[in-house]
Amino acid sequence: METVIVLLVLFSALLHATWNAFLHTSGDRIWQLGMMSFPYLAVSAAALVFLPAPAAASWPYIAASAALQLGYCVALAAAYRTGDFGQIYPIARGLSPLLVCVGALVFAGEALRPLALAGVALVSLGIVSLAFNRRRLAAESVPAALLTGAFISAYTIVDGIGVRVAGNGFSYIAWVYLIFNVPLAAMVWRRYGGARRLFLDEPRRALHGMAGGAIALVAYGIVIQAFRYLPIAMVSALREMSSIFAVLIGWMFMRERLTARRVLACVMVSAGAILIRV
Repeated sequence: METVIVLLVLFSALLHATWNAFLHTSGDRIWQLGMMSFPYLAVSAAALVFLPAPAAASWPYIAASAALQLGYCVALAAAYRTGDFGQIYPIARGLSPLLVCVGALVFAGEALRPLALAGVALVSLGIVSLAFNRRRLAAESVPAALLTGAFISAYTIVDGIGVRVAGNGFSYIAWVYLIFNVPLAAMVWRRYGGARRLFLDEPRRALHGMAGGAIALVAYGIVIQAFRYLPIAMVSALREMSSIFAVLIGWMFMRERLTARRVLACVMVSAGAILIRV
């Protein structure tokens, strides 16, 4: 069962890299994030008709997660305004495994075995090293990338604890998705002129935008279920294998260079994932 969960988390990492590629290739990232909110809202609202209410103890976690995930979207958009995708993404994602490891120990009492802890450190180091190449980092974008990583770590810890007290993981995440996507949908609806301009003027573009949301929804839904079976820090580190998938997607579909440095970083992340699993 544990092996199946690990494989599902790795599949989630692939999906996560895919929707980030959607965001990266979008000409308007604010529009893309807003369009992604509509599948979240539709699926969450439909699911809540059939799902039981989450346990009362989980509601503070639901509210906190919704606020943190909204903050994550704002910070991510701010980071991408001035920074390069290939640098901002690894900085934001690479910090979270180590921060989650500390947070899980402090707030959930979860301590990883020495080998697994070394694996988490190796994953973080490998991911962050992807951000450094011959180009200089955009100084103005680094604080937003660091803030993005902090938001990722915070909502990961909150969700890892919250889903365990909710009684039903699907109802927990459905409420989180519903609450944090209402402001995003309202923002894009107002900013871009309502249903006609969003959906009818360019239907193919609208479907492309919403497809990113559908992929992201499935990706994090898998992670939420994994929190019920595996340590929070382990799930977080395995999920950040998405950085390797992002490199491969960039190489295969965006004509980005696959340098020796990037290959070495990918090897480090893979080795870290193996240590986590040993």
